[in-house]
Amino acid sequence: MNPETYAALYGPGRPVPARAGRGGETVLAVLAGLVWAAVLTLLAWPACAVLLTVVWLAAEGEAVDGWVLGALGVALATVAVPTLVALTPVVRRMSMPGRFLTLGLVTLPIAVGILVWLAQAAS
Repeated sequence: MNPETYAALYGPGRPVPARAGRGGETVLAVLAGLVWAAVLTLLAWPACAVLLTVVWLAAEGEAVDGWVLGALGVALATVAVPTLVALTPVVRRMSMPGRFLTLGLVTLPIAVGILVWLAQAAS
């Protein structure tokens, strides 16, 4: 849009000053990134193992209903708990990096629990 036309329609443009980021938010963002990297790394291996097992059993002609339902139940619990925490008013009032860090710290024990549970089931 032409600047003169914009000024005639809406008045002079006022640049919005950039919000100065607080130093603590940067630290929280980095910590949240590290926590979520750990969570996703921990959850990638069990997901891959379940997927390979289901494909292998399906290729042999075995029934995979129990595997799929079990994996779906674990995935639902893994997603439902952080989602319910994210919807609480206390978490919604947090800054975005704080919110991501909190949800990562809620999800991390779930991921570790799944990994320990599968390691015990395998032995």
